[in-house]
Amino acid sequence: MQSSDILDESPIVKELSNVASQAFHELEITKQSLKEKELELIEIAEISNQKIHAAVKTNQDLQNKVQILMDFSNTLETKNKELEQKNNELAIRENTYNKLNHELKEQLLNVSKTEKDLELRKKYLEKQVELKTDALIKSQKMAIIGELTSRLAHDLRNPLSVIKTAHGIMKEKPKMDVKQRLEYNARIDRALLRIIHLVNDVLGFVRITDLDLNETSVRSLIDSAIDSIDVPKQIEIIKPTDDFKINCDFRKLEAVFANLLTNSIQAIEKEGKIELRLSSDNDSIKLEIEDTGSGIPKSIMPKIFDPLFTTKANGTGLGLAICKTIIEQHGGTITVKSNPTTFTIILPKNQ
Repeated sequence: MQSSDILDESPIVKELSNVASQAFHELEITKQSLKEKELELIEIAEISNQKIHAAVKTNQDLQNKVQILMDFSNTLETKNKELEQKNNELAIRENTYNKLNHELKEQLLNVSKTEKDLELRKKYLEKQVELKTDALIKSQKMAIIGELTSRLAHDLRNPLSVIKTAHGIMKEKPKMDVKQRLEYNARIDRALLRIIHLVNDVLGFVRITDLDLNETSVRSLIDSAIDSIDVPKQIEIIKPTDDFKINCDFRKLEAVFANLLTNSIQAIEKEGKIELRLSSDNDSIKLEIEDTGSGIPKSIMPKIFDPLFTTKANGTGLGLAICKTIIEQHGGTITVKSNPTTFTIILPKNQ
């Protein structure tokens, strides 16, 4: 028997062979298990890495949010300090306001007392002004009356002298021929008319009578005023086409219009025209009288309605003053402008 056969058949060898086979088998199983574990570990490692990355990112986000919150907190703290400062300032202002309010109340009380004193002084001064005004008006009236009397005496002297002279001559020559007698009578008539005109002007200025109000048309007033004066043939009067009714004193307004038209005629040296324009609104009428005369110098424009002011040699200086008084008595106004000379009268419809 060979030695190899003996070894093959030896129980020890078989057992070792089985042990070795068993060991190799277990080793293979262990290797397989290790590979599986390794794969699991790799997967776990990848998952862990992903979670770590996610955690890192989350942590970074949290840090950013924390930083934002910290910044916001710092901002709030700054704002809070500002608010506290403003509250302190408001408290100071409130104290100042309360102090000022208290002072103002005291001052208002003083002002109230002062107002009462001033009211008493005002009433006293008003009374004094009224007395002084009355005295001044009386003084002015006396001055005007004195000047008016002086002017009237001066103006009456000439026509009275004419009458006296003419009457004396006619008395000395009783056999004077008819032609001369008529001539002297005409001089006396002209002088008497001049006296009547002067007296009427003075009476119209110093004696203001109540208005006799009636409804009438402005056109009828204008027509009547034109008919009452002498209009030279070389002067054209253009009358308004419109017409309106007003409550007025017919005779007084007729005299005003006639006076203004006469002034316009006298201002036109040769040929010319006078245009009357009439318009109206809801409450009043406006009449404009414009002429082509030489105009009114600027130097005398402010005085044109003053009593006793005149640029005419034989004028009383009362015509325009009387016109102004009558217009104002009707609740209206009268104004004038030059180049061209235009008088503007505004009158209420229902006086």
